[in-house]
Amino acid sequence: MFEVFLDIHAQAFLKEAGESMHSRVRETLEELALDPVPQGTKRIIESQEKIFRLRSRHLRILYRVNYEKLTLIVITIEPLTRMYH
Repeated sequence: MFEVFLDIHAQAFLKEAGESMHSRVRETLEELALDPVPQGTKRIIESQEKIFRLRSRHLRILYRVNYEKLTLIVITIEPLTRMYH
């Protein structure tokens, strides 16, 4: 099981999010802790680090996986509507 950490941008998003959004993100992060690269996840090739993006409902989550330390660092969480504006 991977340990999940939140970067500053992800923490800021969750501070502003409502309770329903907060619980959806928490559920998604719990699933990522069990399977850090589920089906539908895309790797960002331009990065030398193992950075992935995942679309979960109406959110896009960018995160980095460290397999040696079994950690997952969520870089940013954004609503899809904000990502495309």
